[in-house]
Amino acid sequence: MAAQQDSGTAQEQYNLVYTLGVQAGIKRDGTKFESREYQDGVWCRFQRGTPKKMGGYREIFGTFNAIPRGMVVSPYNGVNYIFTGNRYGIEVFITGNTIGVGSGPYIANILPGYSQFALSANTTTDFTITSTGSPIVDYTSVFPAGTKVIFDQTNPAVVYNVTGSSFSTPDTTVTVTETITGTVTDVWLYNTSYSPDARNLWQFDLQYSPAGGALKVLAHPGLNLNNIDNAEETQVLVGDILPVTAGVWDFYGLSDSTGQQPTYRPISVNGGVCVLYPYIFVYGDNGYIANNHVETAYGTQTLTDWNGATANQINMSSSKIVKGMPVRGGTNSPSGLFWATDSLIRVSFTGAAPLYWRYDIVSSQISTMSSSCFVEMDGVYYWLGVDRFYQYNGVVSVLPNDKNVNWLFDNVNFVERQKVWATKVPRYNEIWFFYPRGSATEVTDAIIYNVKDKIWYDAGQAEGARRSCGYTTEIFPTPIWCGWDYEVTYSPPFTIIDTPDGEPPADPNQFYLAGDATPNFSPGDYFSFINAGNPATPVYKVETSTLIITGLVPAPGVTLVTATTDFSPAVAPGDVVYYMEGGYPIWQQEYGYNKVTFSSELAITSSFTTCDISWVGGTPSQDTPQGPNRRMHIRRVEPDFVQSGTMSLDVQGRKFARGTVEISGPFYFEPETGKIDLRVEHREVSLTFTSNDIDGNYEMGRLLITAEYGDERP
Repeated sequence: MAAQQDSGTAQEQYNLVYTLGVQAGIKRDGTKFESREYQDGVWCRFQRGTPKKMGGYREIFGTFNAIPRGMVVSPYNGVNYIFTGNRYGIEVFITGNTIGVGSGPYIANILPGYSQFALSANTTTDFTITSTGSPIVDYTSVFPAGTKVIFDQTNPAVVYNVTGSSFSTPDTTVTVTETITGTVTDVWLYNTSYSPDARNLWQFDLQYSPAGGALKVLAHPGLNLNNIDNAEETQVLVGDILPVTAGVWDFYGLSDSTGQQPTYRPISVNGGVCVLYPYIFVYGDNGYIANNHVETAYGTQTLTDWNGATANQINMSSSKIVKGMPVRGGTNSPSGLFWATDSLIRVSFTGAAPLYWRYDIVSSQISTMSSSCFVEMDGVYYWLGVDRFYQYNGVVSVLPNDKNVNWLFDNVNFVERQKVWATKVPRYNEIWFFYPRGSATEVTDAIIYNVKDKIWYDAGQAEGARRSCGYTTEIFPTPIWCGWDYEVTYSPPFTIIDTPDGEPPADPNQFYLAGDATPNFSPGDYFSFINAGNPATPVYKVETSTLIITGLVPAPGVTLVTATTDFSPAVAPGDVVYYMEGGYPIWQQEYGYNKVTFSSELAITSSFTTCDISWVGGTPSQDTPQGPNRRMHIRRVEPDFVQSGTMSLDVQGRKFARGTVEISGPFYFEPETGKIDLRVEHREVSLTFTSNDIDGNYEMGRLLITAEYGDERP
């Protein structure tokens, strides 16, 4: 090693061989010259401290109707049931435990739940609801004969049966069979439905119900995608893991409808839902946390008793609770952690009446980036705050990161913070924090923490990081992540025509097409526009398509297409409409080495770039306090890779730390290549290795560099 630090003649330095010494991880913060970690990487991880290409991914489904915003996977009897939530509702997919192929999507039915109306008057036989908004609403369609309603003047409430309703603006009068006693102020009914919303950000969990003998899926469509602090409440939904009939799943609104004193109120919150088995917890604004009642003998357990002895509700913070997760509780089980936007709360079951639950504020000095940025690995909880990383292992502490913390927080699109999410890849001991970078409105990159080696790296904005949500199960061997890129095939374009003679003008969600276009625009199909130079977004869903016969000739007529939502921007005759085939994909990650879709198999680019190596900074193996002011002449690189496919080497050089970069290469090498002879000389040098072949893969070993003193520079 003394010879490596000697400032003797260039002749004395001939044929000195160095082991490339670079510390594991990718350092983005600070300058390139200061770092001894790798300075760049794309789709590259580190195992045993050496660079390794990340796994490939294959498309197992490609027909999502909208970008998935939350998912859960439940293995059952050799089958994986995948539930995803989007702006329209819940979609279900079925796949095996090994091969990752199956069927779907199946659109789940979201059936009515309880809702509340304020009354303006009542008699002993009817009640009146006055519409005070604009426009005036006729509620008779909400109260058909046979509807069951309850009032909040008694506890437990009496169930009333509706015989009919009538409307005289602005009042809807509803008649019931039972006698109404007293003056009532609110009515609750069981015939309102979930409404699709572009702000849906879903939280899922699973709960077994001994009473029904079935595993249940709990789902909460929080209207939180655009605002973590949104105050609008939505009802928790519940459905069976298994279909009612083949391909049919039903979800109902969860309510307090059983027990000794049911309120018949919907279980509605604006935070989310989780299970601390066997209890269901919901949470939301002002530190609100509530749970249902479970009998000591679990055989009488029900999901809809929120008024029994062990049921409770409390406000534990001035801010909104956005996430709950179970935690080891020992004798105080079940226990859970609940994250508010500024605090962490621990909830534990005491088992002692009358105060069955204990609530502790673990920390009131934290922050949370999003509702989905939390993940647990080996009993430790990790999450992303608005300005640093956190971990909880009995106490809250900062997760040290001096490698890419500025790279993240200086570039994350904070407006889209709710699209940040976290997951884990247990095989490689990795925590992934996905985020939209720069001006991107969807996720484009991921910061990765290796909990075993305590090192940081990132995905390098690789295509494989463009994921909107995901799930890791210990039964399925690889992670399942959802993409936000629409894998689509556009049909030949259709052109919007003027309103035909004798027909009404199109509404803001309608347009006319020449001929019979109903086969291309069936209810449930999707389409997009090209207008005013805009790209083909957003995507719209067909509600109805009607063939209108004009004149005496029965064909071809015109087609009136009605969408589920209004068009923005507005469309006009002459605009082009594209029928869309395809959808948003589900990917099986860590599968092979390629990107595999239903139509193609493509290579995945993976690369890594070393830190600067030079004589002025030491040697290719290590830093030294000082070195000779000479250029480094690299004569040879001896690759040592577990490798498949061709790889390339590029050499970047600079005269000074802030000098212009000069690139030499690429120099290609095969798995059997023993050496790469070079004549490259720079004062500061870095090496980039790239794999971009079908089935290409690599894992670096002990790479050797033959270097000597080059020209002297002052």
